[in-house]
Amino acid sequence: GKQVSELLTNAQKQIVHKNFKSAIFICTAVMEEMTKALQFADDSNGDIGGSIDLAFELLFNIAKEKLPEEIRTPLFEYCLSSFEKRIFSGWDWHLGVLQIASEILSSDKEAQRIISLLDKIQHSDYEKREAQSIKLNIIKKTKGEKEAEKFIEQNLSNPNLRREAIEKALQGKDYTKAITISKEGIKQDEKNKSGLAKEWYDWLLKIAQSQKDKEKIIEYARYLFVDNFRNEQDYYQLLKNTVKAETWTLFVEEIIKDITTKNRWSDFDLIAKIYVKEEWWSRLMELIKQNPSLNRTEHYEKYLSKKFANELVPLYGNEIIKYIKNSTGRNH
Repeated sequence: GKQVSELLTNAQKQIVHKNFKSAIFICTAVMEEMTKALQFADDSNGDIGGSIDLAFELLFNIAKEKLPEEIRTPLFEYCLSSFEKRIFSGWDWHLGVLQIASEILSSDKEAQRIISLLDKIQHSDYEKREAQSIKLNIIKKTKGEKEAEKFIEQNLSNPNLRREAIEKALQGKDYTKAITISKEGIKQDEKNKSGLAKEWYDWLLKIAQSQKDKEKIIEYARYLFVDNFRNEQDYYQLLKNTVKAETWTLFVEEIIKDITTKNRWSDFDLIAKIYVKEEWWSRLMELIKQNPSLNRTEHYEKYLSKKFANELVPLYGNEIIKYIKNSTGRNH
């Protein structure tokens, strides 16, 4: 790993000095040999996979440069031949080389060669989605934005393309279209891909923010605060900034009631977060008493130690004894 890192440092220097051919030779050699090495090496610290990622990134950076034909053509051919030979099969770089090829194509004939290879992909949904993204890049380069838009509209089941369609509609202030595409995404994904459905809700929130629609901002931010596991924004603060001050306390109590009825493992942290934000220290202390654990006591001690030291001490005592009973052996 260390030796390969030195090679890639050299490749970076070659790119700085526009010695692209040397850099390409180093990067492709590293990618090929380290992909072989992954089959039999312990890469738990990520040295080998990381070196392939960096080599690929450097090749991609080279592809963004204005390359002379004597360098562009061999790189293009390498990308296609390594895909056909399946040198990187089973790894992200297998499709990645066609992505590089799509960046440096120079004619419709070359575009068609890439597309014909992409059309042969009959594997996972992930590969099909990535292939569509590469096709979109090719269409933009060879046929223009209108054809690209048609392609996107025909393939909205691909989250990458749906994302792009929403963003484009939002940038063009076509809010009706952006809302429609987002809601269709929710309908498509909420049953089997709940994480993606949450993303489309987040887009609805962004659209509502662009429209300054307070009612919708509150609706979507509340939903995402209570039911989301991936925070794109600080939904709680957004709610606090939007809900009228005189109704805020009642609004928060309703949220706590809503969270409590769901009975999920994540509810403790969500309610504790509210108590911290509102500085409701007595309620936070009570919550920890009802849900004791060593980690929780330790995590929230900084908020409670001044006022509730006498209550924290026995909590620590009980949890430490439990920990000792269940955690014997050298590791503990």
